[in-house]
Amino acid sequence: MIIKKTVGVVLAAALAGFAGVSCYALFLLKKRPPLSLYESRRAQPDFLPLEKIPPKQILLILRQEDRVFYEHPGYNMKLIRRAWKTNLREKRFVRGGSTITQQLAKNLYLRFTKSFRRKAAELLIALALEHELGKDRILELYVNILYFGNGVYGISDAAGFYFGKDVSALSLNQMIMLSLLPQAPTAGNPIQHPEVFERLRNRNLYLLTQREPPLITPTEEADILSRDAAHLDPELRKQDDFTRSYPQTVPMINERFGPFSGWPDI
Repeated sequence: MIIKKTVGVVLAAALAGFAGVSCYALFLLKKRPPLSLYESRRAQPDFLPLEKIPPKQILLILRQEDRVFYEHPGYNMKLIRRAWKTNLREKRFVRGGSTITQQLAKNLYLRFTKSFRRKAAELLIALALEHELGKDRILELYVNILYFGNGVYGISDAAGFYFGKDVSALSLNQMIMLSLLPQAPTAGNPIQHPEVFERLRNRNLYLLTQREPPLITPTEEADILSRDAAHLDPELRKQDDFTRSYPQTVPMINERFGPFSGWPDI
């Protein structure tokens, strides 16, 4: 009897918690409609439409961030199950299993703290984004608000900041570097921490060569691996007063849209 009551209390609490998260997700979506956020960013001068970004750059980002982006409904159950097992094993939240859509939901609406409640809200908002924006606009918005370190948001500004050129003029090596930067924009930044970035790059190159279809040739891979921490790219911005003094902290929210008093503590 006691066990049944305990189970009932736990289930009731879980349902109440999910209902609360659902209500808050709906509140956030109503306060900041996805289409309005998309149009707001699209109106900014550094916004790059998807068709103006080299297809290779898009493929590289997809391969690193969400290989089956165009196949899932906003979430990937395989990744979620893997993350769930890891978190249970570690007895703490260490893996999220997020798709690009879920990452966009987090960047637009939620704090970057790790919690199961935030992941639930992230999933609900991701489903709404898929319904209201569709795949191409989600991807387009994602690459235009993605954080690349040193206070740089968006693929266009990142190309200019790190290599002093337009996205359309990037070399293969530079495109690969930009596809990897969002994974560790502060601790693994190629300007401030080139050795860390080199290890990150070498560890992730298999995604481009061993996953089908391969995105780079063995010759291109060998050329990239030959570039050590001191010579990552001849056009990479050198350490200067700005990058030397920039506070290397991960932003708690995506600052591209400015402050928002409604950020939840979940």
